[in-house]
Amino acid sequence: MPLTAPKQRALLALLVLCADQAVPATRLVDELWGATPPRSADTTLYSLISRLRRAGVESIVREPGGYLLRLRDTTVDVQLFQHRLEQARVMAGGGRSEVAAELYRRALSLWRATPLADVPASPLVIAERDRIGALRLAAVEEYADTLAALGRHTAGAAELRRALADHPLNESLWARLMRALARSGQPGQALEAYDAARRALGEELGLEPGAELRNLHAHILRGETPAPTTTTARPDRPVPRQIPPDLAGFVGRAEQLRELWSAAPQVTVISGMPGVGKSALAVHWAHRAATRYPDGQLFIDLRGHRPRQAVTPRQALDRFVRALGLPPERVPADEDDLAAAYRTLLAGRRVLIILDNAADPGQIRPLLPGQPGCAVLVTSRNRLTGLALRHDVRVIGLTPLTETEAVTLLTGARSPETASEGEMAELARQCGHLPLALRIAAAHLADTPTRSVARFVADLTERGRIHGLRLPGDPGAAVAAAFDLSYRTLTPGDRTAFRRLGLVPGGEFTAPALAAMLDTTPARARAHLDALRAANLIESRRDAPDEERYRLHDLLRDYARHRAEKEDAAAVREASLARLMDWYVSLTEPDRLNAEHESLLAAVRHAAAHRLDAAWRLPAAHARHLELRQRLRDAVEMHTLAAGAATAAGRHADAAAAGDHLATALRHLGRYPDALAAHRRALETSRRLGDRPGVSVALRGIGTVRAMLGHYGEAQVHLRHALNIDEDTGDEQALAATLTLLGLLARNLGRLEEAVARHERALEIHRRTGNTAETARVLNNLGVAREEQGRHTEALDLYREALRLYRELGSRKGEGRAANNVGLALAKLGRIDEALGHLLHGLAVHRDNGDRRGEAEACHDLAGLYHLLGRRAQALEHFERALRIRADIGDRRGLAETHRDLGDAYADLGEEPAARRHRDAAAEIFAGLGLTPTRAR
Repeated sequence: MPLTAPKQRALLALLVLCADQAVPATRLVDELWGATPPRSADTTLYSLISRLRRAGVESIVREPGGYLLRLRDTTVDVQLFQHRLEQARVMAGGGRSEVAAELYRRALSLWRATPLADVPASPLVIAERDRIGALRLAAVEEYADTLAALGRHTAGAAELRRALADHPLNESLWARLMRALARSGQPGQALEAYDAARRALGEELGLEPGAELRNLHAHILRGETPAPTTTTARPDRPVPRQIPPDLAGFVGRAEQLRELWSAAPQVTVISGMPGVGKSALAVHWAHRAATRYPDGQLFIDLRGHRPRQAVTPRQALDRFVRALGLPPERVPADEDDLAAAYRTLLAGRRVLIILDNAADPGQIRPLLPGQPGCAVLVTSRNRLTGLALRHDVRVIGLTPLTETEAVTLLTGARSPETASEGEMAELARQCGHLPLALRIAAAHLADTPTRSVARFVADLTERGRIHGLRLPGDPGAAVAAAFDLSYRTLTPGDRTAFRRLGLVPGGEFTAPALAAMLDTTPARARAHLDALRAANLIESRRDAPDEERYRLHDLLRDYARHRAEKEDAAAVREASLARLMDWYVSLTEPDRLNAEHESLLAAVRHAAAHRLDAAWRLPAAHARHLELRQRLRDAVEMHTLAAGAATAAGRHADAAAAGDHLATALRHLGRYPDALAAHRRALETSRRLGDRPGVSVALRGIGTVRAMLGHYGEAQVHLRHALNIDEDTGDEQALAATLTLLGLLARNLGRLEEAVARHERALEIHRRTGNTAETARVLNNLGVAREEQGRHTEALDLYREALRLYRELGSRKGEGRAANNVGLALAKLGRIDEALGHLLHGLAVHRDNGDRRGEAEACHDLAGLYHLLGRRAQALEHFERALRIRADIGDRRGLAETHRDLGDAYADLGEEPAARRHRDAAAEIFAGLGLTPTRAR
C-alpha cells in the first residue's frame, strides 16, 4: 500500500502493532508527536484516520477505548514469524530437530530488511523494532544450534554469516560460526573468523575478543574439535534498553575500562569523590558491553545521597519488573514478593543492571540477581564495603584525570590555535583535573569564544580556586570552585534564578514554579532556565507531557543554596519560598497536580521541618485530589505532618481539619480504627475551640466510618447531631453533605423512602447553589436508591443526567462512575448490549484516568454481568483483576465484596472448593473490619 506521508505510515504502523486492540487517541497523539503535540493534534489525527480509510485501510473502527484496527482474519508477517518460531521451539524441545529446523528456516525466510525501517521513530516503534530484532537474533542462534545437532554445520555457517553482516559485534554469533566451521572440517576458516571478529571488535570498540572466543581459538589451534553449542529456546519477552545517552567527548579511563572488560565477579562497584565521573564511566562502558547482554540493560538513578528523595529498593524493583515484562496487574505489593519476582524474571537471562548513585549496601542488596549470568554495575561516592560481607564484589576506585586527559577534554571545546598548551594545562590544573569541573569550564570556553583561556585562568587565580580544587578531603569545595566559574558568567537575572532554584524542596522544578519564586512570567522564567541549561547548571527532563521539568544535580543544588545564603537576605529567601508554596497551593488542574506530586510531598516535608504554614495549607488545598488519585499513603504522611505542624504553631482549627483529612485517607485504606481515632481527635479539638462547623465535619467523618463498619445506630446518632449543627449554622454545603450521608445510611437500613427524601433535599440545595459536581454526585446516589425501589427507568434517567453533568465538568472520574451506573441500570432493564457498552466505556475511562479504585469497581460489575450472560472466562478474568487491584490499593472492603461475589459465581458453576475458598476469604476480611457481610446491589 503506497503511503508517502510519514505520519500516515507511522499511524498505520502503530495500529498494526496494536492490532485488534483499542488504542486511546491520547496515546496515538503521544506516539506521533511526542511531548509537544500541536494544538490541532486531535483534528489532524482524525484526518489521518480518514485518509488511511480512503487509502484502503477500511477495518479501522472507533471503539469506546480508542481506535482499533481489525486484523483477526489477516496474516501479518511478524505474527507469522513469531508463530513459526514458537512452533520451532516446541518441536526442538520435543526432540523433533528436523521439523524444528524447517520451521526455523521458514520463519527466518520472512525477513527482507529491518522491520519498520521507513516508519518515523516513536517509543512504541523503537521498542517493537528492538523486540523483533532480538527475536530474530534468538531465532538465528537457535536455528544454527539445531542444524549443528543434525550435523549440518555448513548450512548453519551460511546462516550465521548472513546474520553477522548485520551484527558484526555479536560475539555469540562469531562463537557459533567458529564452531560450525571447525566441526565441518574447516579449522582454517574458523581461525579466519576469529581474526575477523577480533578486527571488528578492535576497530569499533577498541576491545579484544571475550573469553569464549579466546578459548575457542585456543582449542582450534591445538587441533581440538570444539563441542557444539546447546541452547534453550527463549520465550518472547521484552528487552529493556534503558542505558542513558553516552557522554559526548568521553576521555580517558583506559585502565578502568580494561578492568571492566576482564572476567570479574557479578557485582562491580565504581567509587570515588563527587564529580570524578563514576556515572559517565558506567554509561560509557555499558553502551559498548550491551551486545554481551542480549536480554537487556536496566538503569536507575537511586539518588542515594539525597536521603529524603532516595529511591527505595521497592520503587526500584517495581520499575525493573515492569521493564522486564511483568504485567502491571501482576506486580506484587509486598517487597519480598516483588524481589522474588525480580529474581525469577532475571533467571536464565543475560541482563546488565546499572545502579547509579547508591548510598549504602542496604539500597543495593534487594536489587542483586539470584543466579549467575547477569552483571551489576554500581556507582557510589562510598566504597560500599559492607556489600562484600555477603557478595563477591570488585571495587574500581576512580581518581581525577591525568593532565594529558584533562587537557584533551578542554581542547574539545576550544581550537588549539586560540590557546597555548600551557594555558590549557593551567586551566586543567585549576579544575583539579576533576571531570565535572572540567566539563563546566569547557562549556564556558565553547560558549564564550571571545574570552581568552588566560582570562579564565586569571579569574581562578584571583579567587584562590587552585587550593580549593585540589583538596581531596573536601569534595564540596573542589566542585564549588568549578561552579563559581560557571556562576560568574551568568547575567545578574540568571544568577538570581539559579540561587532561587537552590531553595526548591525536592530539587525538581518547572518554569511556572521558578516564575512564582521570581514573581515574574513563565516565559521570562523559561528564558532563565534556557540560559542555565546552556551553562550545564541544570538538567532537563521531557517525560512529563505538559511542562518541561528540570532538576539540579545534588552538588549544584547545595552550591545554589550556599550562594543564596551568602548573597540574599533571609527575608528575601523566605518571601521567594513563600511565593513557591502559594503557587503549589493554587494548583487545581489534575494533570499538573499529578506532575507536581513529588514536589508537593517534598514541599510539605520541608515546610513541616521549618515550621512554615504551608505544612498545613498545602495538604488541605489538595486533600480531595490526593483522595481521588488514590495517593492515599502519601496523603497519610502529608496530613500527619500537617496536623503536627499546625498543633505546634497553635493553629488548632487547622490541626483539626488536617486530622479529618487524615482520617479520610485512613478510611480509604481500610484502617478504620485509626480513622475513627483521628476523627475523634479532630472532634475534641473543634469542641474545645467552639468551632461548630469543625464539629460537624468531624461528626460526619465518625458517622461515615461507623456506617462502613455496619454500626448503623451509632452512625445515625453522629450524623443527626451534625445535621442539627448544619441547620443551626445555615451552612448549606455542609447541610447537603450531611443529608447525602444520611441518605446513604437510610438506604443501607432499607428505609428507601427516607433515603430518597434525604437525597432530594441535598439535590435541591446543590442545584440552587450551583454546585454542579455535587449535583452529579447526589444524582448518582439517588439513582441507586431508585434502583433498589425497583424503579429502574427513573434510576437510568438520573444516572444519565449525572453522566451529562460530569462530561460538562470534564470530570473523567465522575464520568466513569456514572457510565458504570448507567450500564447496571440498563442490565436490570434487560438491555444487555447497551449495558455492556456502558460498562466497558466506564472501565476504559477509569483506566485512562488512572483511577484504580474505579477500575476495580468497573471490573467487578462487568464480571457480574458476564457471569449472568454465561461468559465464564471473561467473568472470572474480571473478578480476578478486581481482586488484584483492590489488594494492591489496600481497599479491604472492596476486596471482601469481590471475594464474596466470586465465591457466589463459583458456586453457581458447581465448583464448591473454589466457592468456599473465596467466601472464607471474604468472611475473614469482613470480620477483620468488624463488618457484617453485605450483599451486592
